[in-house]
Amino acid sequence: MSPEINPNEHLWGILKWKVEERKVSNIHQLCDDVMEEWKRTPVATCEALVTSMPKRVKAVLKNNGDHTKY
Repeated sequence: MSPEINPNEHLWGILKWKVEERKVSNIHQLCDDVMEEWKRTPVATCEALVTSMPKRVKAVLKNNGDHTKY
């Protein structure tokens, strides 16, 4: 349940960063922009996050559950 190793948290972070660049002005535009950025996100990005899981888990274990570079 650590956010450091949860690929979903990192994906949401990527989407948030992309949407923040757009300077949305209302909730409807925000929803549209999130959906648009989600559709633009390459499958390779999701695959890379999932593939990195063993390294993430190893890093958390090595740090006894403390923060990692992820």
